[in-house]
Amino acid sequence: TGTARVMAVAWSKDKVGHATADVLIRDPVVLTATLPRFMLLGDKSTVRLDFDNVEGEAGGYHLVVATEGPFKLDGGDKTITLDAKKRAALSLPVTATGVGAGQISVSIIGPGGFALERHYALNVKPSTQIIARRTVKPLDLGQNLTLTSDIFADLVPGTGALALSISPSASLDVATLIAALDRYPLGCTEQIVSRALPLLYVNELSEQLHLAIDTSIEERISGAIETVLSRQGPEGAFGLWAPGGDDAWLDSYVTDFLTRARARGYSVSDEAFKLALDRLRNYVSTAPDVATDGGLALAYALYVLARNGAAPVGDLRYVADTKINDLKTAAARGQMAAALAMLGDRVRAEKTFDAALAALLKQPQVAYGRTDYGSALRDAAVVVTLAAEGNAPKPMLINATSRIDPARQLASFTSTQEDAWLVLAARALGKQGVNLTATTGSEQVTYSGPLYITYGESNLKQNAITITNRADAPVQAVVTVTGAPVSPEPAADHGFKIERTFHTLDGEDADPAQAKQNQRFVVLLKVTEPQPQFARVALTDYLPAGFEIDNPHLVSSGDTGTLSWLSDAATPAYTEFRDDRFTAAFDRGSKDSPTYTVAYVVRAVSPGTYVLPQAQIEDMYVPDRFGRTSTGTVTIQPAQ
Repeated sequence: TGTARVMAVAWSKDKVGHATADVLIRDPVVLTATLPRFMLLGDKSTVRLDFDNVEGEAGGYHLVVATEGPFKLDGGDKTITLDAKKRAALSLPVTATGVGAGQISVSIIGPGGFALERHYALNVKPSTQIIARRTVKPLDLGQNLTLTSDIFADLVPGTGALALSISPSASLDVATLIAALDRYPLGCTEQIVSRALPLLYVNELSEQLHLAIDTSIEERISGAIETVLSRQGPEGAFGLWAPGGDDAWLDSYVTDFLTRARARGYSVSDEAFKLALDRLRNYVSTAPDVATDGGLALAYALYVLARNGAAPVGDLRYVADTKINDLKTAAARGQMAAALAMLGDRVRAEKTFDAALAALLKQPQVAYGRTDYGSALRDAAVVVTLAAEGNAPKPMLINATSRIDPARQLASFTSTQEDAWLVLAARALGKQGVNLTATTGSEQVTYSGPLYITYGESNLKQNAITITNRADAPVQAVVTVTGAPVSPEPAADHGFKIERTFHTLDGEDADPAQAKQNQRFVVLLKVTEPQPQFARVALTDYLPAGFEIDNPHLVSSGDTGTLSWLSDAATPAYTEFRDDRFTAAFDRGSKDSPTYTVAYVVRAVSPGTYVLPQAQIEDMYVPDRFGRTSTGTVTIQPAQ
């Protein structure tokens, strides 16, 4: 439907000519459907059908509107009368009764042999956000663990999944970690790399550890490579959200990923890769003294250069011999040790690995405000990974591995950095002394080595699954259930308080529960951080289905336009506008104001009653610091 331009050119030996004409392409009776871009479970909306009889015969047109998927639609079978050159409209109520993808089909039969059929895709999402519940259960010799579909009882049907990991260490629950990385909704450069880095080895893990083979791995890794290279500046540095930056640690992390990807046979532009290595060389040559900044970026840069055979040996040995105690984290010391091991300097490597182990406290503490995206748990996983890859002495590796569990117990939630390096640690450690029997119905399977596997709701609805420990030693079973809860989580303030209010464009208070179609609102999100500190913060506000972002333009302190009534407006490092959410990322400092706001404009589009989902904010690298609002209801009345 539309206009096509037809162009013709004619020529002979001594003449040339051309002509163009527009051809209108449309049905005799034009159908236009207006419906929400998505729905949430429980939403009640409308499907509006507009008919324009531009060239069809006058008379009765039989209309059938059918649904496929989790919808209920009333009044979908009727006949309407269309006069010649006239228009008509019909609104049908539709209710979201479940979760999943579907479509609405419209079929029209009219006089003169007229027939028309149209299909419109419509997805229903849960009205609550996906949560994860992690349970650890020790299994002694001969003990059983039985899993049934009851574990999904309080989750919305169709959203539940279970990740099961059984190994000597509860922290190396690979199935849970990979699922968490896949589910993470944001996409800064660190997060893209953290999601892709374990994928380089996941099929290797699949063969060793009974994970299902992922056939989309190559496409996902290639996509990650393409995305991070698009964020490389002309100086070779990588930005967190946009091209270029001044974060040498991030540069090292991305280049580490690219190095490993090239080693696994993935295509990485030679020019871009050389630029990345040159960036690390330049940083090493001008890096501040280790005693000044803790050497976090320097140690990682030296490690990545060593992996590529380009490390300045003198600098490595100098830092190892005279500055090792000035390296602030165990991860930095482990990177130095691994670099020395790759150069064949085993004596210095073992000494430096010992220094890394000494920095892994047996009773770790939560550290806020780290610039290297890290934590005690991430550092322990890094040291274990690099020690195993660098063939460190076995006692040292055992001691380092024992530091992972105490650090894991500090956090209710893990970051993408922690998840990625824990998967690499599990891969580096390889098979461990585990002997299990899994019984599903009448089928029994024996596993040697750690078991990492995922189940969907349908698996457990068919049969219960029983796991029995047949090994000589206890093992740890980690059961992580994910899904959308039937009842929303309550509002919470854990390091952040977030408040969401609605206003008119003039700044007056407005009630979204009494909205009118085409009315515009300013959504104001106010964040209060009682103790500001260095952090990379992400704020996400999920939209009700009847609203659409009116203009993808963030209102900031430097550009308030007509919204001069806004106060405490903060300028984000990144913004994203989707059909179902608004996202803003902020770089916070310890001296910043404890209160800041951000706003955007929405328009009420589709009449109906909708769930107003929660807005939430989190410290991306200390995810135990978060805040969220409560849920609500939005009602949109038809325009008069």
